[in-house]
Amino acid sequence: MDQAHITHDMLITLAVAISAGVALMVVAHRVHVSAIMLLLLGGVALGPEGAGVVQPDELPTGVLSVIVSLAVGLILFEGGLTLEPKSFRAASGSIKRLLSIGVLTTWLATAAAIWGVPRLFMKQGFDIPFCLLCASLVIVTGPTVIAPLLKRIRVDSRVHGILHWEGVLIDPIGVFIALLCFEWLDVGGSEAAVDFLARIGAGLVFGVIGGWFLSWLLRRRVVPREMTNVFAIAFAVALFGVSEGVASETGLLTVTAAGFVLGVRGSEELKALRAFKAEITELMIALLFILLAARLELDQFVEFGKLGAVVVACVVLLVRPLNILLSTWGQDLRWQEKAFLSWVAPRGIVAASTSSLFGLKLIESGKAEEGVFIEVFTYSVIASTVLLQAPTAGLVASGLGLRRPKPRGWMIIGATTLARRLARFIERHAEVPVLLVDANARAVATARSRGLTALCVNALDTDAIEENDEFLGVGNVLALTDNEELNVIVCQRWAEIVGRRHVVRWCSRAKMGLEKPGTVGNVVWPDLPKPSLVSMELERGDARTTYGPTVEPDPRSMAVPLLSLVGNEMVPDGRERQRTGAEVGSTIHVVRSGNYLQRAVRRELVMRHDGGSADDLLVAMVDRIVETLPDVSRADLLEQLRADDAPSSMLGKGVAVPHVYAAGLDTHICAVALLRGDVDMEAPDGDPVRIVFLLVSPSGDPEGHLAVLSEIARIVDDEEIRRRLSESATPEEFLTRVREHSFTGWRGTSAN
Repeated sequence: MDQAHITHDMLITLAVAISAGVALMVVAHRVHVSAIMLLLLGGVALGPEGAGVVQPDELPTGVLSVIVSLAVGLILFEGGLTLEPKSFRAASGSIKRLLSIGVLTTWLATAAAIWGVPRLFMKQGFDIPFCLLCASLVIVTGPTVIAPLLKRIRVDSRVHGILHWEGVLIDPIGVFIALLCFEWLDVGGSEAAVDFLARIGAGLVFGVIGGWFLSWLLRRRVVPREMTNVFAIAFAVALFGVSEGVASETGLLTVTAAGFVLGVRGSEELKALRAFKAEITELMIALLFILLAARLELDQFVEFGKLGAVVVACVVLLVRPLNILLSTWGQDLRWQEKAFLSWVAPRGIVAASTSSLFGLKLIESGKAEEGVFIEVFTYSVIASTVLLQAPTAGLVASGLGLRRPKPRGWMIIGATTLARRLARFIERHAEVPVLLVDANARAVATARSRGLTALCVNALDTDAIEENDEFLGVGNVLALTDNEELNVIVCQRWAEIVGRRHVVRWCSRAKMGLEKPGTVGNVVWPDLPKPSLVSMELERGDARTTYGPTVEPDPRSMAVPLLSLVGNEMVPDGRERQRTGAEVGSTIHVVRSGNYLQRAVRRELVMRHDGGSADDLLVAMVDRIVETLPDVSRADLLEQLRADDAPSSMLGKGVAVPHVYAAGLDTHICAVALLRGDVDMEAPDGDPVRIVFLLVSPSGDPEGHLAVLSEIARIVDDEEIRRRLSESATPEEFLTRVREHSFTGWRGTSAN
C-alpha cells in the first residue's frame, strides 16, 4: 500500500471519528441519555465490524497509543482541575464512606472475583497485581453517566446527592489507584519497588511543581487573558511530554496532580478554564471512543465467554451491594435508599479510556492476552451497567417510592432587594424552595445573611447550577435582571430544562414592542422600571411590599401585583385568575409612591420658550432654577451642561432631559421648558424638541437621580401623554397632567 493511500485512510478515520463522535454526543445531550452507549455502538458500527470507514489499525504503529495517551492526559488534567477538597470535606458521612470504604470494597472484591472465578472453574487465571489493575478500572462511576440519568428519573434529594457527589469525586480517586496499579505491574512488582516509588515520586513532583507554576503564571497575568485557555492546554501537553521524557509512564500521574494543584490554588480565570477544558475533554472523548470502540472485535467478547459473564455479574450484582452495605452501615439511610444505591452504579468514560490506554500499552509490551482481557472486561462492565441500569433505574426508583414529585420551586436570577422579597413570599406562602442566582458576590452574601438560599454563579452556566443540591426542586425560572436581552437568553437556556411554560422574565413595555413573536419567556411587570431601581426604592422607603388579595386604594401610590398563590402554585401577576376565574390566595404587591417628578417640578420652574439656540435655552432654565434656589451655583451648572463629556440629554420623540448634580442640594429639582419654536438639540431621531426637562440632583444621590429619570422616561413614552403635556397652557395645567399621568398603566400588567 502506497503512502498516499495510507494518508488518505488516516484522514478518513480521524475525520469520521471526530465528527461522528461529536454528533452522537449532541444527540445524547438532547435526549438526556448517557453518551457512552451511543459512542460505543457508533464506534463498532463505523469500524471494521460494521461499515469499515473507521480503521484504527491503519494508523502507523504507536500513533494510536500516542493519541490515546495525550487524550487521556487531557481528560485526567480536567478531572484533577475539577476536584475540590472542600467538596469532600462538606460531603455527608455516607459519601465520605463511599469514597473510602466503598472504594476499597469495590477494588478488592472485584479483584477477588477476577482472580477467583477462573481458578474455580478452570484451575488457572491471572496473577494478583493484574487482577488489582483490572479491578481499579471499574471503581469509578463518573458524572457524565450519572448526570443525565439523575436528570431523567428525578429521585429524592438525599439519594440524588449521594450519587451525584460519588460520581464527581470518585473519578480522580479511581484513576490514581489505577495509575499506581499499572506502575506496579509495569515495573515488575516487588523486584522493582525502588523504580516504582521513583516513578510515583517523579509524577507527583512534576505535577505539583507544574501546577503551581501554571497557577503562578495565571495569577501574575503573564499570559494575556484571551490566551489563558489555549496556554493552559498547551502547558498540560508540554508537562505530559516533559514528564514522560524524564521518567517513562509518569505523564498521566503528572497531569492529574497538576490539574489538582491548579484547581486548589484557584485564580480568576479558573472558571472559564474549566469550561474550556470541559469542551476540549468532550472533543477528546468523542474521538477516543469512536477509535477505541472500532478496535473492539466481537470474537473477543465471545472468547470472554461464560466465565467473563460470571465475573461481570459478580461486579454488578454482588460487589456494588456489598459496597453499599459496608459504606452505609450505621448511617441514617432507609432500606429503599440502600437498595436503589446498590442497583445504580453505571461506569463511564474514564473507565473506558484508561482501560484502552493500559490495554494498548500491555499489547505493545508483548502482553497481548492481558491487554485484550483488560479492555474486554472493562467494556463488558460498562455495557452491562449502562444497558441494565439506565433503562430500569426509573422503574426501580418508582417501585421503592424514591421518585420526587413534579418540582414546584423557583429560581430567581438576580439577588436584589426586590428578588429577596419575592423569594421570601414564595417560601412562606407556597412552601416551596427558592434559589437566588447572581454573579454579584455581595448581593449573594446579603441574601444568605437573610436566611435565603443563593448561589454566586453565572445564570447561563446551567451545568454549574444543576450540579448543586440547592437546584433540586426548582421547576420555574424568573429572570429578574436589568438587562432585558440577558433575560431572554436566560429563558432560552432554562426553557430546555424546565419547559417554556415555566420561564418568565421582566421586560420594559418599550422593549416588548420591539421583540419578535415567539420570543422565549413570558413577560411580567412591563410597567415596572428596572428591578434595581425598584430595589433602591424599597431600600429608601419610597416603595413597599404588601401581602393580601388586594391593596387598599391610595391616590398617591401605584400598586403592582407581582405574584399570586393560585391553588398551590405561584402565578405571576394574577393572570391565572383572569383566564380561569380561579380563586386567588395571598398576593404580593409592590406599592410605589411614584411622585418623584411631581415633587421635583415646581410651578415657578415651568416655563414657555420661543426657540433659539440650545445654549440660550439652558441658560434660561438654569437662571430660573437659581432664582428659585439661590444657593445653587449658576456657573457650576452651566459648566457641567456645556462639558464635552456631559451625559446625553436626548430621550427622543421630541423630549430632552439634560441632567446634572449640584452640591448643597437636599432634594431633586427639575425645570421644564415647553417649546413654541425650534431649538436644535441634535436629536438623533430628527424629531423637533417640544419638551425639555432640566434635572438637578443632590451630589451623592445617583439612585434618586436615576429614579426621577426613570419616571420621566416612563411618563413621556406614550405619544398621547407627550402631546397633552406639550400643549399645557399654564404651569398649573402642566402639573395637573403630570399628576394624572404618573399613575397611567399601573393597575395591571400583561404577558407576552
